[in-house]
Amino acid sequence: MWNKKKKREDENMLRNGGLLLEKRISYFNGKYSNPILTFSAKELQKATDNYNPNPIFGFGFDYRWYKGCLAGRVIFDIDPESVSNEIAIAAQVRGHKNALKLLGCCLETPKPTLVFEFTMNGNLYYQLTSNPTCLPWRIRLKIASEIALVITYLHTKFPRPIIHRDINPKNIHLDQDFSANLSDFMLCMAIPEGETQVDNEPIIGTRLFGT
Repeated sequence: MWNKKKKREDENMLRNGGLLLEKRISYFNGKYSNPILTFSAKELQKATDNYNPNPIFGFGFDYRWYKGCLAGRVIFDIDPESVSNEIAIAAQVRGHKNALKLLGCCLETPKPTLVFEFTMNGNLYYQLTSNPTCLPWRIRLKIASEIALVITYLHTKFPRPIIHRDINPKNIHLDQDFSANLSDFMLCMAIPEGETQVDNEPIIGTRLFGT
């Protein structure tokens, strides 16, 4: 039984690692200047109390957030579908102060599981819907300015400009000082060399928000 489980984990690791390498080469010419930690399936199972549904922080289109504790740090644990894209981009922008910090990932699970640093004030959508008057204009302008900075970083820092394609309040996380942290890079796309735009058909992202 243990051998079968270990074999499945090894197969998952090989498959998921190959997909990640493919994205890495596609976006960054194989360069990977910001290494991340790797966690075992057992570590994440323990950190999330066996993926207890009660502390789930929220849902996305094809993923869910769990809240857990790992090595004394409160973390987000995310189980997404388009994960190779997410890891490739999030790992590369984790050094930017306004990108949600990816701490590491687990490649042993059927779908890789990502671990992010926890943000105390949830996401912007939660803040705007739970208490719309709690964010003064000074804070709102600060959030807008910080998101503009990280978007500019995506557009200009890498060999091929990267467009996010799903900027919306649920993907903007706020720390204890209400500093903005952009997340959810699953729909990101790199613009081909020599081009200034890409064909975005079919249209994807979140309705009513620009991408």
